[in-house]
Amino acid sequence: MNILIIEDEHLTAQRLEELIQQFDPNITVVGILDSVESSIEWFEENKAPDLIFQDIELSDGNCFEIYEQVNVDVPIIFTTAYSEYALKSFHLNSIDYILKPYDMKDIKRVMEKFLKYKNIFFTTDYTHIVNTPKKTYKNRFLISVGDKYKSIQSEDVSYIKYDEGLSFIHLFNESSKFPIDKSISQLEEELDPQKFFRVNRKYILNIKSIFNINTWFNSRLQVEITADDEVIVSRDRVKAFKEWLDQ
Repeated sequence: MNILIIEDEHLTAQRLEELIQQFDPNITVVGILDSVESSIEWFEENKAPDLIFQDIELSDGNCFEIYEQVNVDVPIIFTTAYSEYALKSFHLNSIDYILKPYDMKDIKRVMEKFLKYKNIFFTTDYTHIVNTPKKTYKNRFLISVGDKYKSIQSEDVSYIKYDEGLSFIHLFNESSKFPIDKSISQLEEELDPQKFFRVNRKYILNIKSIFNINTWFNSRLQVEITADDEVIVSRDRVKAFKEWLDQ
């Protein structure tokens, strides 16, 4: 199987290639492209791959500009930091999308889906998906506290931290933390992406919890929040984090 990666963050592209080949060493990554322009040139000069992993925001524009200029009848798995791109992506030959930062579990899920349904991706009409009701996000959490329960409004959550195998909800102006039986990845999907952002593998921040942002080593950012914790935005999330702040 031949796979093409279109991703403008070098380390992210390398990580994606490693995960794909861990899934199946027989897969050949035929190229790693980082821009709209180079992608158009590649498709004009090369035989189409079996599958494309496609970042949405590239160094010189939006990836959808590629497919407006060249006809690519190939299944696509989109890689993005913003789930709201999902509906637009289904106008193309999209199988699914994975949110950054992704791991082996994400690659396994989408690759197994591709292998299971690859024979129908070329004939399926996905345009009906644009009429799917708008996704709703979690408004409240029901937390077990001893032999009682506590209902917490999502807007009262300052940040969520993964620590020693558990996810903990931290509230504004409250020192207590509350464990919740969900992974950071699950919580990231359930929370409103306009208000919450996952800055690294351990933290999801509420936009209202951020009061200062500093430059940090190796092109990263340090975020000061309404807590004593030092939170560093991982390098592969810095670009998306800045875009999220600039909405």
